[in-house]
Amino acid sequence: MWRTTIASVAFLSLASGAPTGRFHYHSPIAWTDCINASVPLKCATLSVPSDSQDPRSNHLDLFVTKIPARNASARIGNLFYNPGGPGDAPSSDLVPSGGMYKWLMRSRSTEYFDLIAIDPRGTGKSNPVQCDPTLWGMEGSEFPISEIEYDHMVSHWRDFGASCLRLTGSFLKYVDTESTARDFEAVRMALGDEPMNFLGFSYGTQLGSQYAELYPHNIRAMVLDANLDHSQTSPIYAWETESQGYENTLLHFFAWCRDTPACALHDETDILGYFDRLVSSANAHPITSTSAACLDAGCPPVIGENIMGLNTQSLLVLPNGEFGSPGWLGLAQALKNATTNGNVDLLVQLPPTATTNDLFSYVAIICADWPFAEPNESYTQYLNRVHMARTLSPHTRGAGEFWFLHTACQSWPVPPRNPPHEITTFKNPSNQLKTPILMVNALHDPETSYAWAANLQRQFGDANAVLLTRNGSGHTSYTQPGKVSDAIDEYLVRLKVPGGGTVLRNEGI
Repeated sequence: MWRTTIASVAFLSLASGAPTGRFHYHSPIAWTDCINASVPLKCATLSVPSDSQDPRSNHLDLFVTKIPARNASARIGNLFYNPGGPGDAPSSDLVPSGGMYKWLMRSRSTEYFDLIAIDPRGTGKSNPVQCDPTLWGMEGSEFPISEIEYDHMVSHWRDFGASCLRLTGSFLKYVDTESTARDFEAVRMALGDEPMNFLGFSYGTQLGSQYAELYPHNIRAMVLDANLDHSQTSPIYAWETESQGYENTLLHFFAWCRDTPACALHDETDILGYFDRLVSSANAHPITSTSAACLDAGCPPVIGENIMGLNTQSLLVLPNGEFGSPGWLGLAQALKNATTNGNVDLLVQLPPTATTNDLFSYVAIICADWPFAEPNESYTQYLNRVHMARTLSPHTRGAGEFWFLHTACQSWPVPPRNPPHEITTFKNPSNQLKTPILMVNALHDPETSYAWAANLQRQFGDANAVLLTRNGSGHTSYTQPGKVSDAIDEYLVRLKVPGGGTVLRNEGI
């Protein structure tokens, strides 16, 4: 384990211009060299209360890692990094085998900042959520076609949530994002009370915005890339806007195929019809993956709703094949293969086998933040959602992350500790930021709708946040080379803020 023991913790309650509640003072973090690290990686742990507003509650150890700035003489400060998820362990990106390691090490920002990665509570090496993996593998359909199937779906997720509470214990109710934001403040203080520099992708933007809501006076620079709007109190609006963003990006993918000879679907005269027929065919005749990994793991057959939903959505995320992903060329080939030779290796997800898994943490954190459905949603109300989804998104039919989470969180065993709400901190002029937050969003993002970014910027206000628009597709923008990435570097290093309403392109799609 890459851990070291931290000195004891003391807690103070101090007044502030923002609604911070209690926050913590810690003696300095004691870094040690990480075990078996082939890079200059430092590791530590920091003890924090499970109930972030009750210092007497049971404690957990946050796992923290650091890679020092490449140019130590020009170091600006610490850059706290969260890649999204939720459920991912950011510390895994700071080792050479990590998905984003090479990009992070080439980034201009890591030349001037110590890169800090904290495994958020309930993930990675920070007391991860535990659930029964066999129950996950029995999930069944997210689009039941009878009341009996619907009741089975609801019962399944109730049983899965109960397994998480049984295996994780009462800590399950404390994995919400506001508590994690308070943990980040504890680490910031323990690292010498330097100003906060934050880089958050996807879910990391919710973490960043909640930190800004609590601690506006502590921020030097904050980049929120691919924005999640936590003010959506209506569960219908949450999946509706995500679904429309997914559908919009899928349509752009099909248009790209028509214009790109290298796309495997380029010669299809009706690509939309091709996709719809594949979904219907796989629903009627599920396709079994013959890959060695699936044969070993016992992957369930791929059905049409898998293709229509998360599996295709996840392949739209990185259109240019970043970090070894298949990209849009690979997605097109996967859809072609599913029809021509029954190869669905890229459209299948390996089932979890251990009691800890990123997926379990993902569900637990989201359910702590979002009351996606009424606990007693009827089958008739479910059908109303289906009809609405098929009207708004006729090809994806509402499928996506929030449709799945609407179901998974419906009977979660603990209530949301951090329900959606508007950010009101910045209505007080005394909380105005010294440097506005830089928000970035692609126009065609399959997971975080541009509408969310626009609404989140409205809550911050023009004096506190600027929305930089990338005219392109895919989820997140900083990792693609080009003008948008250059603007983010200039902001982090030199605090150069783009003008409001700026629209730029990166290289690629």
